[in-house]
Amino acid sequence: MKAVHLTEYGAAENMKIVGIPVPEPAENEVLIKVHSASVIFADILMRRGDYPALPASLPFVPGREVAGIAERVGSKVTSIRPGMRVLGQMHTGAYAEYAKTTEDQVFALPERVDYFQGLVYFANLRVAYMVYYVFGKVQPGQTILIHAASGGVGSLIIQIAKRKGNNVVIALGETDEKLDFCRAVGADHAINTSKSDYVKEVMRITNDQGVDVSLNSVGGPTLETDPDAIKPLGRWAIFGYAAGKGRIDPFKHFLKSLTITASSIYTYMFREETRHAMDYLKKWLNTEDDLLSVTKTFPLEEIIQAHHWFEDQHSIGKIAVVMEP
Repeated sequence: MKAVHLTEYGAAENMKIVGIPVPEPAENEVLIKVHSASVIFADILMRRGDYPALPASLPFVPGREVAGIAERVGSKVTSIRPGMRVLGQMHTGAYAEYAKTTEDQVFALPERVDYFQGLVYFANLRVAYMVYYVFGKVQPGQTILIHAASGGVGSLIIQIAKRKGNNVVIALGETDEKLDFCRAVGADHAINTSKSDYVKEVMRITNDQGVDVSLNSVGGPTLETDPDAIKPLGRWAIFGYAAGKGRIDPFKHFLKSLTITASSIYTYMFREETRHAMDYLKKWLNTEDDLLSVTKTFPLEEIIQAHHWFEDQHSIGKIAVVMEP
């Protein structure tokens, strides 16, 4: 089969198209004929060698999320049958014509949802659920600030906030195109951070009150400025570091008495909250209308260009690589 091999940590150019055998599913695994695979921030980190759990050795096939058809199943698999349309999540192996993963990481795709819609929601809606309900503890009617709001997770937090929480949403992005997308999915206000001081704009919008909650996946310089945009007794949920890890001075805004959380979904991997997030995903895909879809695709042969597109911050929503028919 055709697959991508990462031969060395670092640049996107270290990924090569190769021919390798189709993997064999173990007794508890599902082999998926891949229609498309997501390109996500975790893929970028793993490719750079900046990931909490790297594979034991190089080369390996990168990629963590796929949509496709169950090709074969192991002898102990009971919930998935060959021929079913599925979504799958794995530690590595998604950038290939076939990928395998354990049964508990495979989700049968509802008939009303196409592959590209499934990829948008499968992992990202669960993360968005955790950020909104568990990390941010957002309450109905509150005003929230969302960094990187046009991204795969940010755009779904907007949907949750507007459809479920009746929140006032202030979205941050670097281009007018990204802000148009944020408004289209429900944001009440959108601030171009390349043109404006977002803290000043937030304070103008909130009549100098600040937001109740800031949901920050960017880190870097925003760790210095974000507290200025949050009202006293507000919450600051940090769940990523796309702009770098930066530093936090917890006493800089001591008098505001902010609640600061730096959280990872991996902490909750086997907890009840993760099961709730999966139930939330299933209900959403089966009942919600106007599902978002992948916004840009690349053929597998252009995986390098796909990673550059993501790293250069051109991506809006979810992007994917697609196998040939």
